[in-house]
Amino acid sequence: MFENDYKNEIEKIKPDGFIKYKIRQKLEAKDKKPKTKYQKIYFGRAVAALLCVAIVFTAGAVFGRQTVPSTTVQNIKLMKTANDYDKIYSNLAVFKESFFEKFKRYATGGYKNSFVEEYEYAIEDSFDMGSTVTTKGDVEGGMGDDSHSETTVQVDGVDEADIIKTDGKYIYILSYNDKGNSIKIVEAGVEPKQLSDILITEDVYASDLYLTEDRLVVLCGVNGEKEVTALIYDISNPTAPKKLESCTQSGHLNTSRLIGNKLYLISNFYINVNNMVKSDTESYIPYIYCGEYEGAVAPDTVHFYNECQSPEYTIISAFNIEDSSLISTQSVLGGTETVYSSTDNIIISAMGGENKTQIARFKIQDGNIELKASTELGGRLLNQFSIDEYKEHFRFVLTETVTTKEGTVTNNGSTVTKTVGESSTLNSLVILDEDLKETGKISNIAPDERVYSVRFMGDVAYFVTFRQVDPLFSVDVSNPKNPKIIGALKIPGFSNYLFPYGDGKLLGIGQNADEKTGRTGSMKLSMFNISDPSNVTENDKTDIPAVHSDALYNHKAVLADYGRNIIAFSAYGTYKQNCFFVYSYENGRFVKKLEAEIKTTNCRGIYIGKIFYIVTAHSVDSYNLASFEKFGSLELK
Repeated sequence: MFENDYKNEIEKIKPDGFIKYKIRQKLEAKDKKPKTKYQKIYFGRAVAALLCVAIVFTAGAVFGRQTVPSTTVQNIKLMKTANDYDKIYSNLAVFKESFFEKFKRYATGGYKNSFVEEYEYAIEDSFDMGSTVTTKGDVEGGMGDDSHSETTVQVDGVDEADIIKTDGKYIYILSYNDKGNSIKIVEAGVEPKQLSDILITEDVYASDLYLTEDRLVVLCGVNGEKEVTALIYDISNPTAPKKLESCTQSGHLNTSRLIGNKLYLISNFYINVNNMVKSDTESYIPYIYCGEYEGAVAPDTVHFYNECQSPEYTIISAFNIEDSSLISTQSVLGGTETVYSSTDNIIISAMGGENKTQIARFKIQDGNIELKASTELGGRLLNQFSIDEYKEHFRFVLTETVTTKEGTVTNNGSTVTKTVGESSTLNSLVILDEDLKETGKISNIAPDERVYSVRFMGDVAYFVTFRQVDPLFSVDVSNPKNPKIIGALKIPGFSNYLFPYGDGKLLGIGQNADEKTGRTGSMKLSMFNISDPSNVTENDKTDIPAVHSDALYNHKAVLADYGRNIIAFSAYGTYKQNCFFVYSYENGRFVKKLEAEIKTTNCRGIYIGKIFYIVTAHSVDSYNLASFEKFGSLELK
């Protein structure tokens, strides 16, 4: 019955692949055919709208391209919806006349954004980038302990892609050789064993991985093309992984998130306005390919800021990695720099005019993406940790560069003489409601300094500013209408990242600095006592014999596990060149557990059961987690 109805409907309109897909969905619902939880796909279109779309497509109104289903947007403050391709073309066309002037202004403005970076784009190799246990036998006997470390993420329940993943039994490693990228699958143990190797073709560049119970997702850029692809593999049999599907969308990868089995892929798609042809949507409209779906994004899923700063899209798409289907997509005309995601919302931010940051909030639910609100804030965000969601409010920490227009200015009630034209910085904490309307704010924090790290922890926010010494501010944000600075600890140097480390403790990873000149030196670890947020103290600090580390700019390069009392990361610029360090924090002091020479600093430290591993693109070394005695070493093939 179902197949006959489906065939009859198809014969009536002779549609393309997208319409076939929609009709099948409609008839499946009519047939009341039960679906699994992975087959449930939301489109939010009435049957009448579906038939209208079918007529439009068969008439060739979008030049043979399919369009992605959209959602209705309401109450958008500073964002407009395109509704048709002509409007999108018109908004992009304004860049034709001012293109080189804009490039010159951004390139010399003292900061970078994706508009400038399009001209500097160069793909970098992602790898250039308890009981006492004393014997191997004891450890092997304890492999039944299935506890294992996970990628360090910002928000619980929101996974982030990384170069290495583990499920507690196997280790999945993004590697490379002269044949191209590959994924090595290694069986964990005292003596790790390589089980298989997934070769990625030469025309794509693999950058990150995701892992679920039976799916491996490999994020790739396509060489010579402006598109990003998610390769989905069935790994139920790790000795023989099977490729299931590839999902591709326009643009270079900005970031991504995995929530359950829903992959949210965010890309920036730059348009060469000089090559646009109005009658050819492919020259200026993003596209998506996934499973049965292939097509351009629908015009009513494209939104734009009142002041678009560059001819560049931000594309946010949701894919179901179990059945390899596209669920929904939304686009914003304007490049995105910083992205934050909770389990309920995605916040994107882009550079606006006059030292402003444009903000947009998307509601996400089971793969549905819906634009809810947008606004503009003064200043720039440092990174994703500068954004936080808490009790239906959104908090931001920003640094603003200001230029003196008068000989005297007032800072916190004090009159200060300034040179006209002199630039300085100010920092602020802003709290917005769900409509992105301001509820509370603290301005003029730490003049002439800028934010180096931020960590929101419920009712308290901590952030570090720096010029010559490191003020660690603590802010009471329990009342979103009245945030208050309640403490400030000044110490030499600064922390690039702050990690909660058990009750009442905050771990800082950063660098030492000269108190007079601000010149940076070696790395350092700091442990702050935050049991009383109004009186934060530094319990201990230790210098690291290194000056550089991925840990200074990538939180996923750090394993900070309070339960196992492990602080692990790689560093370089030491007397041994490249080292991997493991510390613990015992009785109020940092204790070095391991300092191992390694061939590359772009690696990860993980633990599975009672074994600790240092994993690189080319090797896996195993250690006793209790004593850090080395057990074995596997060279990957």
